Amino acid sequence: MTGGIKLTQFIEPDDKLLGASFDAFLSRLGGPALLHIKGQNSARCRVVVTLLHGNEPSGLKAIYRLLQSKVLPATDIKVIIGSVIAARTAPMFSNRMLPGQRDLNRCFNGPTNDLQGQLAKTIAAQVNETRPEAVIDVHNTSGSGPAFCVSICEQPDHVALASHFCRRLIHTDIRLGSIMEQDFGCPIITVEAGGAQDEEADENAYRGLLSYFVCDDVFTPLANVELLRHPRRLELKVGTTLNFADKDCEDFQITMSQDVEKHNFGVTQPSDILGWTEDSSLSCFKLDNHANQVSDFFHVDKGQLKTTQALKLFMVTTKIAIAKSDCLFYFVEDQ
Repeated sequence: MTGGIKLTQFIEPDDKLLGASFDAFLSRLGGPALLHIKGQNSARCRVVVTLLHGNEPSGLKAIYRLLQSKVLPATDIKVIIGSVIAARTAPMFSNRMLPGQRDLNRCFNGPTNDLQGQLAKTIAAQVNETRPEAVIDVHNTSGSGPAFCVSICEQPDHVALASHFCRRLIHTDIRLGSIMEQDFGCPIITVEAGGAQDEEADENAYRGLLSYFVCDDVFTPLANVELLRHPRRLELKVGTTLNFADKDCEDFQITMSQDVEKHNFGVTQPSDILGWTEDSSLSCFKLDNHANQVSDFFHVDKGQLKTTQALKLFMVTTKIAIAKSDCLFYFVEDQ
């Protein structure tokens, strides 16, 4: 295996590793880790990647529960745990990545000349080495909201994998350097289990991973899955000042509604107020690298930010740091 950083290997994780609590388990991992879990059929292997973002613990919590209950998987399982150090840095589970470091799940297309890039290279090499039949990458959403899955493909196998976790799959053409974009010779999807503070997100991750562990054929769909195609990202231009409040804040260029998370996966109508702009224009906004213009989907009416058509918003966040460094939300046209 190649890569600039080694993962700490744990063969058949035992009670000593699990410790007396989830926090103790996280501490004993030490840093980026790989868990080897033996299944009924060791000729086959599935991979779970989780905690690529240190503030998204639902996937690892689910793994901890599965290890505690000593579930016997149908195949060998390899669990790769990424941002352990960021997760352990106080306040625990508050750091997406350490200050000054790149977002690990934006590093899988390179460059590899820093620690995050080297770790991404190691994780990708390790996945390739296992020759898995499927890969699941478990995250939490940036804000509160229902679970959904994301894939760069919409083949039946990807839809079937999503059906273990939820009833909604986003087929995206956006490329950010995530692990989901890599070719491991097998289907890979990202699971967004719900908000990190939502108990339901922990349950979504646990129920989905339990099914993924024990199901003999993970490519047999368990339920119908709604497919949403080609989302866009509404982003802020660098340097834009932002606040979240229940009314316009004059000291900020953009004020987003304090309860904007309520729009997650509902249908947002042109009459709905998403926020306010200081200069009554769209000048502070941009879309991901795409031919569409912001004005194709949004407009400002008397200082109020609104949509030009019915849209479905998701990954809506009220966290200022994430909204400024990543995006305010994703959206698709209401189909």
